[in-house]
Parts: sequence; structure tokens; C-alpha cells
Amino acid sequence: MHPASLISEILPGVHRWSAFSPEHKVELTSHSVWDGRSLLVFDPIPLTAEVSDWFPTPCAPDAVVLTNENHERDATAWRERYPLAIWAAPEALLSLSGVRRWDPTRPPFAGWEIVPLPGGAGGETAWFHAGKSLVVFGDAVVNLPGRGLEVLPAKYCRDQPSLRASLRTLLQRPFENAVFAHGDPLLGDAAFRIAAML
Repeated sequence: MHPASLISEILPGVHRWSAFSPEHKVELTSHSVWDGRSLLVFDPIPLTAEVSDWFPTPCAPDAVVLTNENHERDATAWRERYPLAIWAAPEALLSLSGVRRWDPTRPPFAGWEIVPLPGGAGGETAWFHAGKSLVVFGDAVVNLPGRGLEVLPAKYCRDQPSLRASLRTLLQRPFENAVFAHGDPLLGDAAFRIAAML
């Protein structure tokens, strides 16, 4: 996996970085979100040495969040470098040890709501922050160049009709912005655009 060399702020406190993975034959994207209380890093890929100490706050990240069981990515290296916990869904099957498992009804970080998305990859979960009008997706929805906005293709899903139903439940929450582990963000009218896609 190639390290990312550029970090961009796409919303206040929300940063993204990405790099092409020859193994997966797709662009992998990571995000960090600082909401004034905690700095969470979602599905991190490696960073080059030039940007490896960059953070949007004076402190190091509080935690790594894995949005599904396929996104271990560079989490081990992040945990070795910084004193942080790695969080994942209870049902996510991971090779990592020492991973904390969240209770969706009691998010470990204030201001966030955890929304399970059964039917996608194992442990597929979206993280919703009402204050930022933001949803952080894993693989449930992708927005790749040349393909556009789409639900995760059926061959990668445990049950795509169930995933679609899960996404409709998520869309009961209003949100303007969405970021994805694969593809460009939606900045404005995100819930409307995802609903239209469904």
C-alpha cells in the first residue's frame, strides 16, 4: 500500500488523505474528525514521513475507528506510534488483537451516533455526527471517479438488499455531508443524494 503524501481539510476539522492500492486496485481514503472534544481517525492508511506528524489539533489522535472488518489497513502502525485505542464493531472479524468493541447504544465518544449497517461487509458501521451534519461511511456507499455514487456492489456484500434497507434507516437522520473509505466526499445535500441513488 502506497503512503499518502497530501492531507486536505474538506470541512472545518475534517481532513482526508488517500492513495492508490495496487493490491485492491482502488483508491483508499482515510479521514480524521476533530469536533473540539476528540480527534478520531477512520480507517487509516499510511502517511509519508513528511506529513506523518500532522494533526489538526495540538494533540495526537484519541482513537482509530475501523468501519468494517476489511479496514485494518495501517491501524497497527498507528497504535504503535501513538497511545491510542483501536475500535471496531462487536461482529467484525479482525486479525488485530486488543481491539475495543463498541456498544452501538453507548458510543465511546460524545457527539457521535453509531449506526450499524448489516448486509455490507462484516461489522459495517456508519458514524454520524449531528453537530457537523456528517456521516463517515466505510464501504456501504462508495463514490469512485468514473463510477459515481453507488451502494457497495453485491459481490462484496453479505446481503445487498439488507444493506439497502440499513441505509434507508440511516437516512432518517438529516445530514449534509458524507465521506467514504473509497471515493470523493459529498459536501452538501448528501442525505438527499444518497436517497436518490437508492
